[in-house]
Amino acid sequence: MTDLLPPPYLGGPEITTDNCEREAIHIPGSVQPHGALLVLDAADLRVVQASENVGAFLPAGLEAVLGRPLEALLGEEEARALAAALPPGSPDHLQYRERVAGTAGQSGPTQLALTAHRAGERLIVELEPEGKPTRRMSHALRNAMFALESAPTLQALAEAAVRAVREISGLDRVMLYRFAADDTGEVIAEDRREDLHPFLGHRFPESDIPAQARALYVRHLLRLTADVDAAPSPLRPLLDPQTGEGAQLGGAALRATSPMHLRYLRNMGVASSLSVSVVVDGRLWGLISCHHTSPYAVPPELRSALEDLGRLLNLQVRLKSRADTDAFREGLRERRERITAAATHSTAPLTTLADPALGVADLLAAGGAALHFEGEWRTLGDTPPPGLLGELLGWLRAHCGEELLYATESLSAEWAPGAAVIAQASGLLALSVGRGWNEAVLWFRPEVVRTVAWGGATPDRAKDDLGPRRSFDTYLERVRAHGEPWRPGELEEARDLQRTLSAALGERLNTLRRLNEALERSVTEWRQYAFVIAHDMQEPVRLISQFVELFRLRYGGQIDAGAEQLIGFVVGETGRLRGLTSDLYAYTELQSDARLHPTETSLEDALRGALADLAPLVEARAPTLTLPEVWPTVRADPVRLRELLTHLLRNALTFSAPYPVRVGLEVRALPAGGPAGGWAVTVRDDGPGIAPEYHEKIFQIFQRLGRNGASGNGLGLALARKIAQLHGGDLTVESGPGPGSAFTFTLPAPVPGGEA
Repeated sequence: MTDLLPPPYLGGPEITTDNCEREAIHIPGSVQPHGALLVLDAADLRVVQASENVGAFLPAGLEAVLGRPLEALLGEEEARALAAALPPGSPDHLQYRERVAGTAGQSGPTQLALTAHRAGERLIVELEPEGKPTRRMSHALRNAMFALESAPTLQALAEAAVRAVREISGLDRVMLYRFAADDTGEVIAEDRREDLHPFLGHRFPESDIPAQARALYVRHLLRLTADVDAAPSPLRPLLDPQTGEGAQLGGAALRATSPMHLRYLRNMGVASSLSVSVVVDGRLWGLISCHHTSPYAVPPELRSALEDLGRLLNLQVRLKSRADTDAFREGLRERRERITAAATHSTAPLTTLADPALGVADLLAAGGAALHFEGEWRTLGDTPPPGLLGELLGWLRAHCGEELLYATESLSAEWAPGAAVIAQASGLLALSVGRGWNEAVLWFRPEVVRTVAWGGATPDRAKDDLGPRRSFDTYLERVRAHGEPWRPGELEEARDLQRTLSAALGERLNTLRRLNEALERSVTEWRQYAFVIAHDMQEPVRLISQFVELFRLRYGGQIDAGAEQLIGFVVGETGRLRGLTSDLYAYTELQSDARLHPTETSLEDALRGALADLAPLVEARAPTLTLPEVWPTVRADPVRLRELLTHLLRNALTFSAPYPVRVGLEVRALPAGGPAGGWAVTVRDDGPGIAPEYHEKIFQIFQRLGRNGASGNGLGLALARKIAQLHGGDLTVESGPGPGSAFTFTLPAPVPGGEA
C-alpha cells in the first residue's frame, strides 16, 4: 500500500482529491457523534482516551472518565467479561458485544450497546444507544437467508440480496457492486425508492474507493456513516498519552468518516450510508452499498443482522459462482474431451489440433486460434499475420516468465503492435504447452465496440474537475479496442487444457528439442571434424602422388615389370584418394558454411569450365556431346554451378556405355512464375540405367551402384544435389532398367533490373 500521510491533527496536510489515496483513514482522531468511544490500556483496563461526547452516554463526564478503570464505569463483572473475551493476540476483527447501562433519563438508565475489540495493547470500546429488536426484523432475516440459499444463479443471488437488505434495513437505496480486476465497480443489482435516480448497470471508477479503504473493507465487513453533516466528536487527548500516537480505529464502527467521502456522499445527495463487504477467498469481491436521503444511525442490533447476512452472502457468492462456472463448463465437456483425447494420442500435435473438425477455436468462442509446435505455425479462423504471431509469442515469452496462461480483453493496451490487429485480435487468451512458451496455443477475439454507463465520470476524469465527484449523472463512454471478456469458466478450460497438453506433449516435445539440439551439436562437431580431416589430408596425398611420380621418372628404367605395375597401382589409388579428399572437403564445406554468391552467370561458360576440369576424362572417353543451341543466362553462383556441372558430367562420362560414349545437355525454360525458377538443365548419359528403388540412394554419400563396373567415390551426386538445393531447386533422376539416365536440376532466371 502507498505510504499514508499523517492526519491534519498530527501535522499532516489537508486531504484533497490529489492526496486522498494516501489518507490515514484508520486514525481519524474522532468518532461519529451518535455514539461514544473509550480507548483502554489492555493491561489494567484504564481509560487512556475518550471521545469528547462521552458524558452524553455515561454518568461520568470526560474528565471523570479519563484514567479511571473500566470496572468503575461499567461494573466489575462487565470489565472481567470484556477482558476475558479479548485476550492478548486477539485480531481486531474479533468483537465482544454486550448491553450495559448508560446515563439516566426520565424513565431510568438508558440501555447502551457495547462493542469492543482489541487493537494491539489497546481495547477499543464503543457505546451506542441500543435499538429495539422487532419480530418483524427477525422474520425478515430468516426469509432473507432462505432467499440467498435458494437463489439458482449468481445474478439471482445478487438481486435477492439487495431486496433482503432493503427490506430489513428500510434504507432508501441498496446496491450490490461487483469489482472488476482493475478495481472499477459495476452495480449488478439494485433495489431503490422509485423516485431515486437508478444506478443499475453503471460502473464507478476505482478511485471512488482508495486502496486503504479496500484493505479495511476486507478486514471489517461493515461500515456506517450516520449523518454526513454531523460534526465528529474528537478524542481527548488527541494522542495516546503513553505512546504519543493516534488511536487505531480501523475496526471501530463509530470511526469518523473521511472528509473526502463525506463530500462525495453529499454530492451524491446521500445523508447517511452503510456498506457491507462481500469478501471471497480473501479478496474484496463486491460491496453492498446502502444510501438514505435523511440521517439514520442504523442500530447495532440491525447492523449485526446485516453483517451476518453479509457473511452468508460471502459464502453464497462463492457457491453460486462455482455453480455458474460448472454449468458453463458442462456445456463444453464433450468438445473438451474430444480435443484432449486427440492431443493425448497424437504423434503430430500441430496437424491434429489444427484439424477444423476438432473445433479448437470454438472451444473458447474465439474468432480465430493459432497453434505453435516445434517451430511451426498453423492458424484457424481470423488471426494476425504469421510475422506478427512470431513477434507476439516472443513478447509472451518475455512478459509472462513462469506464468503459463495469459489473458486480456484489450491486447493493444498491453502490447503496442496489437494496435495493428484490433479487428481480429482485441482479446487474447494464450497458454504455454510445457514451460518456456516454445509451444503454445493462442485464441483471439475480435473487437466489440460497446457503450459503458459510468456513474458521473470515467476513471480518468473522476478526480479532476469533479473532485470529489460533483456529478453522478449517467456518463456514456464508447469503448473500443476491447474483445468480449474471458469468462471464469473459459479461463478454467484453458488452464485444464494447458495441464493436459503439457502432460501429453510438453515433456515429450522438450525432450525431443533437447535431443535435437544435442544431435545438431554432434552433427556440427562431425562436420567440423570431417572438414579438418579432408583439408589436412589433401597436402600429404598430394605429396605422396608427386613423390611416386618422381620415383617413376627417375627409376623407371631400373625396375622390373612387377614394380612398375605396383607403382601404377599407387599412382591410381593416390589419384582416387586425392579426388575423394577434394570432394569430401567440398561437401563438408557446403554443409558447414552453405553461403552462395549468386550473380548473372552464363551457363555456357560454366559448362566450358566443367569440361576443362574434366579434360583428362574427356580425352580418355572421347564422348559425343550433344549441346543446346541457345545458352541462357541464369542467376547462380558461378563457382558452385561449375562444380555442379562437373559432377554430373563426370558421372555421365564414367557410367556411359563403353563405346560410343554419348552425353547430352538440354536446357528448357520453366513456365512463368514456376516455384523452382526459370530454367531446367538436364544431363543425359547412355549407361545401363538405374532401377527406381535406387533413385534416392544414389544421392546419399558413399553410395555406389557399380554400373558398368566403374567406381566413383560416392560423393559426386550428393554434392551436386546439395548445390542444386542451395540454389532453391533440387536434383532429380529419371531412369530405369535399360539404357540411359537423365539428371535434372533447376536454376532461377536473372532478377529484372539487375542485382537484388
